[in-house]
Amino acid sequence: MDARRLARTSRLIALIAVGGVTCLVLVPVAINSVTGGSAPRVLGPYAQWLWPSLAVLSALTVSLAAWEPLSALLVRRRPTHPANRRAALDRVERFVRARVDGSLAEQVRLKLGVAPRVGPRLPTRIRNPLVVTGEPGAGKTTLLLELAENLLARARHDPGRPVPVVVDLGGWRRDEDFGEWLLHSLAERYRIGVRVGRTWLRERNLVLLFDGLDELPGPDRVECLAWITALNLPQVVLCSAGDEHERLPRYDVVHVEPLQRGEVLDLIAACGPRLDGLHDALDKNPDLWDEVSTPLAFGLLALAYRAGRAEYRGVLDTYVVESAARVPMRPERTVRALRFLARIARRNRDLQARQRLPARDVWLDFVGQDVVWRLFQRAAPGALAGAAAALCFVVGVRLGLVTAAVAAVATIAVPRSTFTVARGDPRRGKRWAVMGFAAGALVAGCVATLGGALGAQVARWPTAAVYGLVVVIALLVAYGNTRDRYWAVACTLVPAGAMVVTGPTPDLPIGLGIGLATGALVGVFVGGLSGVWSGLRVRPATGLRWLPAAGVVGVGLAALAGAIVGPSMLGAVTGLLLGLAVTPIAHRPFDAVAELLARPLALDEFPLRRKAILQSARDRVLLVDELRFPHSLVRDHLAECDPAQLTTNVETRRTALKPTASDPTA
Repeated sequence: MDARRLARTSRLIALIAVGGVTCLVLVPVAINSVTGGSAPRVLGPYAQWLWPSLAVLSALTVSLAAWEPLSALLVRRRPTHPANRRAALDRVERFVRARVDGSLAEQVRLKLGVAPRVGPRLPTRIRNPLVVTGEPGAGKTTLLLELAENLLARARHDPGRPVPVVVDLGGWRRDEDFGEWLLHSLAERYRIGVRVGRTWLRERNLVLLFDGLDELPGPDRVECLAWITALNLPQVVLCSAGDEHERLPRYDVVHVEPLQRGEVLDLIAACGPRLDGLHDALDKNPDLWDEVSTPLAFGLLALAYRAGRAEYRGVLDTYVVESAARVPMRPERTVRALRFLARIARRNRDLQARQRLPARDVWLDFVGQDVVWRLFQRAAPGALAGAAAALCFVVGVRLGLVTAAVAAVATIAVPRSTFTVARGDPRRGKRWAVMGFAAGALVAGCVATLGGALGAQVARWPTAAVYGLVVVIALLVAYGNTRDRYWAVACTLVPAGAMVVTGPTPDLPIGLGIGLATGALVGVFVGGLSGVWSGLRVRPATGLRWLPAAGVVGVGLAALAGAIVGPSMLGAVTGLLLGLAVTPIAHRPFDAVAELLARPLALDEFPLRRKAILQSARDRVLLVDELRFPHSLVRDHLAECDPAQLTTNVETRRTALKPTASDPTA
């Protein structure tokens, strides 16, 4: 155990001991003394030292507890402190090791016992920017990670050597300052503070290993290289499949050559019986020889053949179909989920298959037309109908059937909807409509009941307080709708006059509470739908004009429940309509509500059992390294595929598998 770990362990033991004595012994005794009790007899003559001991031990406990965070904060503020370098090396090593262990090349080595050769070893002494070129899948990233491991080993033995860091350029956006983005990337991935990173860049204590330049669009690559040139750092390594690096003022180049046919045959022979027959399969499909020119292509084809592939349509399709055929999930769900995640990853310029959905603007235009139709033509209208029925039922029970009938008529004033799409199959989506109706009725019923209960509590206040509250609410609601002070004052006279006519009746506050709660709920819901709708590319058409019919259903249910007609209805109707007038004010595209309502649109592409799908895909090497796509070529192939055709191929292959061959081997 080194000195740092011994000191940390000693402080932890001291903290446990001192904190235990303070919290379990001294604090209870002190509380007992303060509340009139006496100290335990065992303390005897030491009772007078209770408070000084409590103060000293409490201060010592706080000091030991704050030692680690304070020392870490002080270290981070000193860029030259050796602890910063040690911590950075540890985190970079963990990242590189995890990336290597989860790579496709490592999976091929584990399953076949041999890994395809990847170009020449990169030099560890870098005097000029070094560019590693080669076609996609040639193994440039593998060489970069291998160089990172070598530089890490040298940096640990020589404190004068710079710290290597691997940076993915795909996360940079053209409108971002590259230097600030780089510093924040180092802070996020390796917890190298911005101040420390800026100092190390200035003093050239970093070796920047850039990967993912090919993920950027063409113009962005040129600008990114201009930023890298502006850093004026000699110790830079850059992977690129194009010729954009020629814009650098000075650079060295290492070109990764493609695999030759003889090298492929040697790899097949080195795998022994695992790949018996692959040579014959390649001879029967001569076009595949042109594709198996990179370590990536060989690895994908070898994994597919290892699983028993009998028919080949290209390396990428072969690999995807053969792997997906052995996923113990429905092929359609697996393919659609992977395609959906691949399209998100490509838009974000990375390889990450996310378990959680990002912001809706990233994926909303990937969803299908059918699910949009079901949400906006089935679930959303069903939810509004359920809310109208529940509102009228609660109003009928609390305030009478006449007021409930007025509420039913008032539902026609719900903000006119343009949430319509091309007409779908009317026989589909009934389950969505029923679920929407039930959810709308349940939520609106609970909210209306709660609003009525709060209104009943307000009705118990002094008459002057109730009168003033109603006037203030009426003024705010009227001004929020008209934005005119004179009209707001004029509209306020209506509930004020109604209260004078009806006297201190509780019906108006109860109706106001029900109307405010339900109106705000409906407004927020419709506003959230508007936020979702703004991100879709479908054509508009009609609106909702049949909600009063759902309200009539609520009135009928209230009558069956024994609601009375309620002849004295002026106060109740006035309060209810005043509360419902808040709906247009709450009708705003709240982003949080829109995000919540957009989630069901992704269920067809990314179902609730997403974790099981992703884990199964990882087991079949469709995903690697903490749920990442093996390569951008695999990601793009999945993103651009026809899910129906690919699903058909997977189902055909799954049917062709013999029972004894169904156990996964790839």
